[in-house]
Amino acid sequence: MKSKALLFTGILLLILGILFRKMTQWDVYGLSLIIIGVICKSIYIIQKVRNGTYKPGKELMLLFLGLLLFLTGLYLRDVKQILVYPIYFIVLGISLKIFFIIRFIQIVRASK
Repeated sequence: MKSKALLFTGILLLILGILFRKMTQWDVYGLSLIIIGVICKSIYIIQKVRNGTYKPGKELMLLFLGLLLFLTGLYLRDVKQILVYPIYFIVLGISLKIFFIIRFIQIVRASK
């Protein structure tokens, strides 16, 4: 249960960071919450790998590709002349990250 608390804390910090960036002018604090949330979730995944509950496989490509598309979309929001709307990259990136989470949960449950 201790490790799940770390996962849920990471998710909560991510959500709070996003809301903080959208609702206030203090982007740095929101970004700090987002980074801490990502670190918490990363530690959770690393713990699962170390104790043998999760063996990384091809589904990690979903995570990396999703992150790449998401960050590309965020970068393109500031570019004036583009051919594709950045929201498409952002939504596709988030979708791939959600697919990774679903697959991660399936793999961890199947190993128990």
